[in-house]
Amino acid sequence: MDQNTAYFDNAATTYPKPAVVYEFADAFYRSSGGNIGRGGNALAVAAGEVARQAKDNLKALYNCPAREVVFTSSATDALNRIIFGLGIGADEHVYLSPFEHNAVTRPLNHLAKAADVQLHVLPFARDTFLPDFDGIQKAFEADKPRLVVLTHASNVCGAVVPVEEICALAKRYGATTVVDMSQTAGLLTVDLAGPAIDYAVFAGHKTLYAPFGIGGFFCRRGAQLNPVFFGGNGINSIEQDMPNNIVQMEEIGSQNTYAIAGLKASTDLILKQGIAQVRKREQQAHDALLKHLAGDGIEIIGLDMKCERIGVISALFEGYSPDETEMVLGRFGVAVRSGIQCAPYAHDFLGTLPEGTVRFSVSALTNERDFTVLENALGIIRDA
Repeated sequence: MDQNTAYFDNAATTYPKPAVVYEFADAFYRSSGGNIGRGGNALAVAAGEVARQAKDNLKALYNCPAREVVFTSSATDALNRIIFGLGIGADEHVYLSPFEHNAVTRPLNHLAKAADVQLHVLPFARDTFLPDFDGIQKAFEADKPRLVVLTHASNVCGAVVPVEEICALAKRYGATTVVDMSQTAGLLTVDLAGPAIDYAVFAGHKTLYAPFGIGGFFCRRGAQLNPVFFGGNGINSIEQDMPNNIVQMEEIGSQNTYAIAGLKASTDLILKQGIAQVRKREQQAHDALLKHLAGDGIEIIGLDMKCERIGVISALFEGYSPDETEMVLGRFGVAVRSGIQCAPYAHDFLGTLPEGTVRFSVSALTNERDFTVLENALGIIRDA
């Protein structure tokens, strides 16, 4: 990337990564990049050990040592395995928040068309962005939930969903609960040791600061899903049925040792610093971004939301379409993302269809130089 570019697209992937992630992943892959679970040779054993350490780090971050951690290639991969693996059938009811990503809504809409699954969007207040708990309870009473899927934070506007409370309510009606932590793993705390959340999905390359190619989910030990993919895992290879153990069933094929090593290094760092400290720095960057965007000619979407928010802000620029704004900002060295951000449900809720918004997103590593470049670009746009 051009060193003069100010990067405000961290909701797509955090960049840059901490230096230790690059250094450790490269060194490990050069010296110990064996195939996890494929034999007892030293390189395979070393790769398996770094995977174990990465999983232990994730469980330590969320104080859930009794949980399983399953590695997949991405959060999208993990969500598909869970949604299709639950065996949801005709006329069963699935509830989701109005902020879900296409990684959730497209699999669910496929089930709605192919299996007559009934989809419901949970009621949220459009002024405060807070859930209507009375309305949610009435909906659950009228149509018992089989599955409730919630993003922990919107990738469009940064609104944080109170997932623990909604999941606890859903559990009273016997629902399976899934939380998509793609935008929050390593940044926000959530109770994964308790009974309210069955599956919690993470994306390594976002707020966990790892490379692309590693994601996965937390689940209870003994959790059961129907297999979606079939293949070898290096264990009991004579048997032609997939194993019942969820980790052995899901972690098939050759895993991304480089990305797992990067995740081990990034979670080492987050554990050392503490989630609270990472969150504090990200919040400071978010507050600075708000100040830079405030002013004539820029409308911040959801500015008055009453819920907690992460470092993601959507905006509209007077006189420019979102796509035009991205192009102009890019010309002056500012990287953002315009359009629908793979989340049409969120834009329907926000009233920003069909063009979407300009999304700015910071991380704990966003620095003063980024804001200097941004302010210069905004000044040029405002003076045009």
